[in-house]
Amino acid sequence: MRLHLARLSAILALGIMPATAHAASLEVQNAESTVYFDTGFMHQQYHENISPGDDESGSTPGFGIGFSVLRSTNPRNLGAIDLYALLDYHLNGGNINYSGHTQIFNGYNFDYAPLSATDHAIFQNVEARIGAGFPLVGGGESIPFLSLGYQSWSRDVTSDEVGPSSELYHEGAFGGGWKFDLPVGKTLVASATGQILALAGGGISAGSSTLGTFGVSPEEKLELGLDDAITPRWHVFAKANLTHYTYPGTSPQFYYADGYEFYEYEPTSTTTQFGLNVGVGYSF
Repeated sequence: MRLHLARLSAILALGIMPATAHAASLEVQNAESTVYFDTGFMHQQYHENISPGDDESGSTPGFGIGFSVLRSTNPRNLGAIDLYALLDYHLNGGNINYSGHTQIFNGYNFDYAPLSATDHAIFQNVEARIGAGFPLVGGGESIPFLSLGYQSWSRDVTSDEVGPSSELYHEGAFGGGWKFDLPVGKTLVASATGQILALAGGGISAGSSTLGTFGVSPEEKLELGLDDAITPRWHVFAKANLTHYTYPGTSPQFYYADGYEFYEYEPTSTTTQFGLNVGVGYSF
């Protein structure tokens, strides 16, 4: 009787143990554990929330490099949580259209005059992520993560009316997001990522001078991707992303020129960016 009870206990114990390994599916793990390089373009729409205001729009080519990893936290693949990490750098640069205004002195005061120019712009974005992956039915993976980064816009506007004007918009970014990976074929993995970030510690500078500091403002990101393993190690991928954020503006900066007191400030603005990149990665 004791022998039968021992056997029954063993059977029940096996019944409540995981029948399969709870870890990232091989397709997802290979797609997420890569060193990669990509290239593509980004289209920017910038609008100042003031009248008269400035608008800038245009597309710039660029490239990105980085690596990501997704690994089980249990060497024997019996744990239900995977470890996720990413480090990414992207740069875009080129000419975009500036449509705005400049101030002219009419002998009594300053008026606004329309101004069209070219911005020789450079955009940079650095992001680091750390998170956890949870396997889904069908071999997919749910990955909540925290992120920390830095982004900048080197704004170099040149026109015949006012000459060159260079400014650097910069801010830190921190927040979190959620990524979903789903195998949709023997070698193909589809992904969707959403992020909510806070931009903080930013401002505008020209050379070594600070023209103003920004407060905290929100940023939202959405990315859709496809990764195809052309060999067990080499992958090709495509990603489309949409980013929306605001600059909250700066306090007025007062200065004197020719016996007059002037002030300038950065108004609040809205920026929308759309990017499309294709690349190659090596799985490890």
